[in-house]
Amino acid sequence: MRKKGRNGDTLSKSEITGYIEEINRQMYKTINIAHEKSHKIRESIQKETEKVREGSKKLIDETDPQLTEEGVQKITKKGKIYFRSLKAINSLVHFLFNQFEEFDIPNPQNNLNFNEFNQFIRSISRLLTDTIREQKTADSIMGLDFMLKKRGIYGPISKLNSDLKDLRELQKAEYTVIKALEDLDSLYKDVEELENKIETTEAELKSIKLDRESLSNEIQTLEKDISRLFEDPIIRNSRERGIRMTELEIEIGRHLNSFKKIFKKYAREVQRGSISGDFGLVNAAIGYEEDPVKRYLAESETDPEITSLFHELIKVGEESLKLKQKHLNNMKQELLNIEKGKLNVLKEEWKQLADLKTQDEASSEFQRVNEKLLKLETQMGELKSKLEEKDNEISLTEKSLVNFAESLEERKEKAKSIRSEVISEPN
Repeated sequence: MRKKGRNGDTLSKSEITGYIEEINRQMYKTINIAHEKSHKIRESIQKETEKVREGSKKLIDETDPQLTEEGVQKITKKGKIYFRSLKAINSLVHFLFNQFEEFDIPNPQNNLNFNEFNQFIRSISRLLTDTIREQKTADSIMGLDFMLKKRGIYGPISKLNSDLKDLRELQKAEYTVIKALEDLDSLYKDVEELENKIETTEAELKSIKLDRESLSNEIQTLEKDISRLFEDPIIRNSRERGIRMTELEIEIGRHLNSFKKIFKKYAREVQRGSISGDFGLVNAAIGYEEDPVKRYLAESETDPEITSLFHELIKVGEESLKLKQKHLNNMKQELLNIEKGKLNVLKEEWKQLADLKTQDEASSEFQRVNEKLLKLETQMGELKSKLEEKDNEISLTEKSLVNFAESLEERKEKAKSIRSEVISEPN
């Protein structure tokens, strides 16, 4: 299976396999040298480590008796400096014996992969770092009497430091080829996993799209059923009346809604006692503050409270409410419209439509058809929600496919880069 990257190129597992085979073929000598050097260095480390253990054990056997009560009495004549030096070297060799006794060296006959090789370098590096720290502490105390004694363990430790240096050089040189092969093998597994994910995701995407198509067909069928019900005269008339009633409410709102803040200000000032006002007008102001259109439609056509309220607001507006002149002018104009009956015309039409709509909706035929219509509209809402979910699933799945394709492209470039780092192109 081959997958396209962003540039239209392809990447397959066989390409990576080809890189691995090419590196193994062209760099087999370097690979063999890496393993041979690793074997020899570990043999040396094994040998020198044993020397440190043996030397430490020998000095432990020599210095431990001198630090017993009987032994201390025998060396009293040698002085305090000798005694401090004895304690220092004794502490050092105990530390070294324990550290090197626990130190694990991979079998020198085995080939190490790059991670194992790195882990071994870190392990011996920690060992020698701790060793050097303890050496410095002991050296700052020990006198000349112990120069010869410590030479037996310091020599192998020095050789171990040299071996560590060789390991690091090997890590930077021949072992880079081994690392390249292991990285390519890891990329091969990544590509294999990505190809499996792409195959699975493409199958999922196909299934989701089929589900979406099925939902879309259901919605189209349902839309036709709903449209037919809307064409039923009793439903169509009721809906059209409802639409017209909404239009009338919007038109009335254009006349009254802009005064809501003024209604609120008047009611609050009267309630605070800042100005005096009629209780009924305060209630009217509160009602108009909450919903001017609803309040106006509920009022009597012959004596609407809004006219009294406007008269009062115009009267106290400038001085008591500190209203701007443009607001007062707007109220005067609106009061004139109301008194001329312009808003009543809208109200009367709205009430006639409301009565007819109520009569329509009270009939058994309307209730039967409307119940069916509401049921279908509920189903439509559910189907559209499911359709939206499917669209989201499709979008996310397609994004995943794009991400997988980009990941393949990245691994292709990485594989090429690894190959070019270890393979010399012919001139």
